[in-house]
Amino acid sequence: MICPVSGRRATVLFLREGTGKFAHRLAYGPTQLFYSSQLESKTFRGLSSYFGVDREWEKHYKKGRKTHYQGKPTKWYTRLLKLGEKADALAPTMDKLLNGYR
Repeated sequence: MICPVSGRRATVLFLREGTGKFAHRLAYGPTQLFYSSQLESKTFRGLSSYFGVDREWEKHYKKGRKTHYQGKPTKWYTRLLKLGEKADALAPTMDKLLNGYR
C-alpha cells in the first residue's frame, strides 16, 4: 500500500483518533500513536473497561436475535453474559473509587 499522506510504502495504515485519516506511522510526525486508554488517568483507567461492557452489549445485542438454540445459550450471548458478570464484579470497586473522589 501507499500512504495517502506521505507517499511511503506501508503494510499497515493507522487511523489516529481525531484526524479521520489513515496514514503510515511515520506520517504523523514527531507525535506518536497512542491507545486512548494510555492517555487516561491511572486512577480512572478502569472506568473505560467498566463502561465498555455497555457499549459491547449495545453493539452485539439486537432485538430478535436468538439468545438460545436448542435450550443452550448461543456463543455470542454467553460472551455478553460473561462481560456482564465481569462488570458486576467490578461494581463494588468502581463504587468505592467514585465515592472516594466526591
